[in-house]
Amino acid sequence: MKQRFFLFALFAILTGAFLSCDSTATYAELLSDEKSSIQSFMVLRGYTVTNTIPTTVPWPDSVFYKTESGMYIHVIDSGTTVVKDLPDYRSILVRYVEYDMNDTLSNQNMYSAGGPIELFYNKVSTSTEVIDCKAWHEALDYVGDYGHVYIIAPAEIGWSAYSTAVTAHFYDLRYTFAK
Repeated sequence: MKQRFFLFALFAILTGAFLSCDSTATYAELLSDEKSSIQSFMVLRGYTVTNTIPTTVPWPDSVFYKTESGMYIHVIDSGTTVVKDLPDYRSILVRYVEYDMNDTLSNQNMYSAGGPIELFYNKVSTSTEVIDCKAWHEALDYVGDYGHVYIIAPAEIGWSAYSTAVTAHFYDLRYTFAK
């Protein structure tokens, strides 16, 4: 009887240990995968990274600058004037095209009849219902009204809906300051 109980207990423990094993990737593994996906995307598109901010606008073709936050940016048009002291909560209208790191279009309002996204400078919405992220605000450090940039936003500074899956996205952004 004791032997049966012992075997049953051993079976229960082994079954519990087996079922508790989780094949879900760790956060560190997800970050590593995100970094690899960004590198693959850049190779696919023929992009290169520089350690210094280009001095001419538009920036040389396919050259991205990696910021301290991890965002990659390429300035196509700096707009009318880069405003270094943009006031907080300034209303800015954004038209965008979003691609995932597989180069698949995932969202856009650039070519549709819908209106632009309104964001308020330095007031990032954390709602998954609102398309807004730190990266879109950070890009405004490099352009002004009517600015046009490409950015690659890692999940940490990207749209909050992508943070759980730790997926970066590419954006073609055009800014217009509300008058």
